[in-house]
Amino acid sequence: MTTPPKHLIFDPTAEIFATENTGRFLHELRVDGAAMLDTKAFDEVRFVLSLWHPAGRSIDLDSAYVELVCSWSQAGDRWIKLAEIEPVVPPYGAGETFDGWIVLPIISANTAYALAGSGFEPRARLQIRASAYLVA
Repeated sequence: MTTPPKHLIFDPTAEIFATENTGRFLHELRVDGAAMLDTKAFDEVRFVLSLWHPAGRSIDLDSAYVELVCSWSQAGDRWIKLAEIEPVVPPYGAGETFDGWIVLPIISANTAYALAGSGFEPRARLQIRASAYLVA
């Protein structure tokens, strides 16, 4: 019996803030408040994300850097880089949002994911929407 695909919509974030000095952030992706996901029945995960300034300011895509990180620890105290997210830039209005996607294999029975960013303006207010599609 095959496992049907599972679509996850990560909890929407209110505003998150890049750090004051370096423009970095780490944002855990949670589903209904839980960070650890049961991924043992699946072989592949497809992430889609959008990151933007709620005030309508643009993001400098030449300096902004976002990567997907994961943790296999319940404490979520050690994050391991999985991949850099390449922005998908629309032909018009480039730089207003950072939209990206990535497809990765599942490598653990239980996994927590987060987005780590750098190269943003110091103290930048950012919002993130993300979803994942788990496939057996």
